Amino acid sequence: MKKKNKGFMLAETLIVTTFVASVLIFLFIQFTKLSSSFESSYDYNTVEGLYALYDVKEYIKEDYKFMDYLYINVDSNGYIDITDCNLFKDKNYCLKLLEVENIDKIFVTTNEVPSSITGYDNNFTDFINKIKKEGQEPYRIVASFKNSTFATVRFGE
Repeated sequence: MKKKNKGFMLAETLIVTTFVASVLIFLFIQFTKLSSSFESSYDYNTVEGLYALYDVKEYIKEDYKFMDYLYINVDSNGYIDITDCNLFKDKNYCLKLLEVENIDKIFVTTNEVPSSITGYDNNFTDFINKIKKEGQEPYRIVASFKNSTFATVRFGE
C-alpha cells in the first residue's frame, strides 16, 4: 500500500481555495458597481425629469431676453440660478412652469459644470459631480425636483 503525499493535497487545497475566493471577490466588486449604478438611476435623469427639463429648455429658447443675458453672464460666472424666474420676460409663466413640473431648484451652466456651485444640499452636489462633459452644446440645464430626483439636459447652438 502506497502512502499519500499530504503536502501535495494541502497545496492543492490552498490553490483551489485561493482561486474560488478570488472569483467571489471579483463577482462581489462587479455586483456592487452594478447595484450602485442601478440605485442612482432612480434619482438621476429620470424620464419625468428629462421631459420636464425639455419643456423648460423650449421655454428658455423662446425667451430672447433671457438668451441675451445667458450668453453674456454664464460664461463669466459659470452658472445662473433661474429658480426665481426674474430673468424672464414672463415671470408668472416661468413660475407656473416650474410649479407644474415640480422643480425645486434650477440653474443654467456651461457644458463643463463648475465645481463652485454653492447653496445646494449634498445629494445635489453629488449629482453635479457625476455630470460629465458630453456633446457639442455649450450650455446645460440642471434641476432638482421636489421628489428628491435630479436631471440635466444640454442645449444651445
